[in-house]
This record gives sequence, structure tokens and C-alpha cells, in this order.
Amino acid sequence: MLPLVFFLVFIVALLVLIPGLRERIVEGLKNLTDVWMIEFLRGTSRFGVDLTEEGRAEQRRWSAQRMRNLRGLALRAKRRYTGVQPKTEAD
Repeated sequence: MLPLVFFLVFIVALLVLIPGLRERIVEGLKNLTDVWMIEFLRGTSRFGVDLTEEGRAEQRRWSAQRMRNLRGLALRAKRRYTGVQPKTEAD
């Protein structure tokens, strides 16, 4: 029991003394709890049970469109942040 207590005190001391490590661990814990919550909600909800095959296909198309839009937004933001301009047909 005593070695476990010393180990926990050591871990807490590291987290207090090294802010970067603390932030990474806290962000990792937040991401983990988010994933758990999403999986719990997906598992307990009955969303999509009453969809037809056509409805499921439409949901997949909308999901793919949202992902393309998000990738485009991320690319534009990255270009704006780094100052890289996209090449145009005139170049």
C-alpha cells in the first residue's frame, strides 16, 4: 500500500511541476470521456432504427458531404494561417 501512495504522490508532483504534461493529460482525459459519452449515447439511443435503406443512404451522403466541407474549411484555415496561397489556373 505504501509504494502505491508514493507512486501517486510522485505522479501528482510531476503534474504540478510540469504544466505541459498536465495539459496533455487533461486533454487526453477530456477526449477519452468524450469518446465514452458518445459511445454511451449511440448505444442507448434508438436513432436510425426506423430509417429505410434509402434514408440510411441519404444519411451517409450527408455525412460524406459534411466531412468534405470540414476538410475544405481546415485546408483554407491552414492556408490562411501559414500564408500559403492556393495556385490558380492563371499561375
